[in-house]
Amino acid sequence: MFLDRYAYNNRLKDVNPLYKMAFVFSMMALGFAGGLWVHLFIFAIMATAAVFIAGIDLKGYAGLVSGAILFLLPGAFVVFLSSYSPREAALLCSRSLAMVSCFYFLCLTTPALEIVVALKGLKGLGVPRLFVELAFLTYRQIFTLADYAGMIYNAQAARLGYISFASSLRSTGFLVSGLFAKAMEGSNKLQMALEARGYDGGELKVLDIRPNANKKENTIFAMWASIIVISAIILLAINSLIKWGKG
Repeated sequence: MFLDRYAYNNRLKDVNPLYKMAFVFSMMALGFAGGLWVHLFIFAIMATAAVFIAGIDLKGYAGLVSGAILFLLPGAFVVFLSSYSPREAALLCSRSLAMVSCFYFLCLTTPALEIVVALKGLKGLGVPRLFVELAFLTYRQIFTLADYAGMIYNAQAARLGYISFASSLRSTGFLVSGLFAKAMEGSNKLQMALEARGYDGGELKVLDIRPNANKKENTIFAMWASIIVISAIILLAINSLIKWGKG
């Protein structure tokens, strides 16, 4: 998948994943606490960092953001109709985009396996082991189903399954039902494979990837991330003071 292609080929791939996760979660926390201007600041910073610092393709990133916006607009419209408040709808969109941009930054600059290994190292902070393992297995299944969906689609297209609107609906129905059956079959095979290798519900062993020891890159990223987080905190404080003054 193209997300993994970006994750393994960017300028920040060698930065310790714990540093990137700490930066992303700090910005998300500020995004939940802040208002519209804080959300716009977070989105601008994350987009700039992903495209110009990490070197992610601008067209690909714009496509991801466009998909998120198309998904958010119906929800914002419902909020507007229910509350008759453009500000509430704008706040929903801005906060959602800020959170999505944080996740995009982490996913586009850090391979999924490194995130899993980093989460496994945070047991002392109360990260549930079951959550980490389910996330890893779900990520693996996504690749399997995406590959199977591509094969079904190509076979249907070769037989003119999408030549008209009616045939497209019928072919899409067959594709979805086929994916559901494949997902059930794949989960059963995965369970049997794990049991055959002695898995008894304990910790799922994965390749232990050690954090990168490049202290220079880690230090530069830590300093840059700290400046950004402090700037966001200052903006949040100014925004809160303005609201308090108006109140």
